Amino acid sequence: MLGNALKFMVQSVLIGSFIYLVSLMILEPSKEIMSVWIASSLIGLATCAHLTKMPPSLAGLIQIVVGTVAFTTVAIMNGWISATLTDISFYAASIVVIILIVQSIFIIMAIRDSKEINKKLNDK
Repeated sequence: MLGNALKFMVQSVLIGSFIYLVSLMILEPSKEIMSVWIASSLIGLATCAHLTKMPPSLAGLIQIVVGTVAFTTVAIMNGWISATLTDISFYAASIVVIILIVQSIFIIMAIRDSKEINKKLNDK
């Protein structure tokens, strides 16, 4: 119950945030918002690697590389970080950590769901 509540809350925040950003783009178009959407779309596209027959670790690596390059490029383009090696390295490392955390959460959720499904199948 608590897991579902948290999942629904996160989904609602994401949907609400997206709707808010769409309304901002309509009222006052922003290069920053558009660039983040493009980078996020690239990560979503890279996620398709998991739908192929490639090993999951390679698909995950593709996601990490695409996400790191996309968001670091966006950060430089939008002036969030300077184009110094130190700033790029620190920012890229931060993105890698964030992606690893998100991937870990999805792996934990998949394991939990598999255990739940297996338990239900064994009970029958």
